[in-house]
Amino acid sequence: MADDVDLANAIADRALSRLIDAARQPVPKGVAGECRECGWASPRLVGGRCAPCRDGR
Repeated sequence: MADDVDLANAIADRALSRLIDAARQPVPKGVAGECRECGWASPRLVGGRCAPCRDGR
């Protein structure tokens, strides 16, 4: 018979697995070019924007 600690660990493991699955997102493919927001050249634009502009610098 499992004790309380074993049950709590099982619940925590299932919760962690659900959270990890929910956080997984595909990484969009980028293209080289000029950012439409700041105008700087970047080797990887996603949706026409460089990483600093996407992150809200």
